[in-house]
Amino acid sequence: MEIEDKVAVVSGGASGIGRAAVLALAERGAKVVVADVDEDGGRQTVDMAGAKGGSAAFRRCDVTKTEDLGSALDWAVEHFGQFDIAFNNAGISGEDLFADEPGHWARIIDIDLTAVIDATRLAVRKMRLAGNAGVIVNTASLIGLWPMASAPVYAAAKAGVVNFSRSLGYLAEEFNIRVNAICPEIVDTPMALGLGEESLEELRTAGGILRPEDIAAGVVELIEDDSRFGAVMKVTVLGGREYATM
Repeated sequence: MEIEDKVAVVSGGASGIGRAAVLALAERGAKVVVADVDEDGGRQTVDMAGAKGGSAAFRRCDVTKTEDLGSALDWAVEHFGQFDIAFNNAGISGEDLFADEPGHWARIIDIDLTAVIDATRLAVRKMRLAGNAGVIVNTASLIGLWPMASAPVYAAAKAGVVNFSRSLGYLAEEFNIRVNAICPEIVDTPMALGLGEESLEELRTAGGILRPEDIAAGVVELIEDDSRFGAVMKVTVLGGREYATM
């Protein structure tokens, strides 16, 4: 899909990977809805896109609420005239499964998996209703491709995103809607602060951490490459962008 003149909705667009994706899409001529609960960060992203000559607008969206997700998609059409691309990126991490307060692990599932399924469902319905081609990219994680003892719930959620996205590959042939997943290694975002500033700085110095822009480049590739549907892209420090074959 050519990105120029398309309309995208990016969840979690107030910072990190989401912000980098908004800027990358806007630079390529897309009109972008920044959907996030962080109003200050979201409006900063909009300003950054505008400073680069791009077009973006903020819409407050709690991805755990179906009505917010649907409203963001409706607003994209009302504000920009159409809806072509969804990047379902909002996510959280951080867990101690056996020590956390009740409900924290469930919130990881709610945001990292359930909300992705719900956002994809709504996006596909809207694209089918309009009868136009569409692309959906879901953020998973490299951790979703193998077990992770220190973050089992996060790993489970991201594994769910991987197989959910793969399972929707058939939509490309039936409705010209492509669904893909992207699996980054650790990325230098606010979420990575959980590692501790000292460890994070060591990774930066050694070149052992990805930049949000690296992931945004992968998202652009998944959108532009019409041969990719039900695909899972891995983005790693050593390997760069490559596709999972499992």
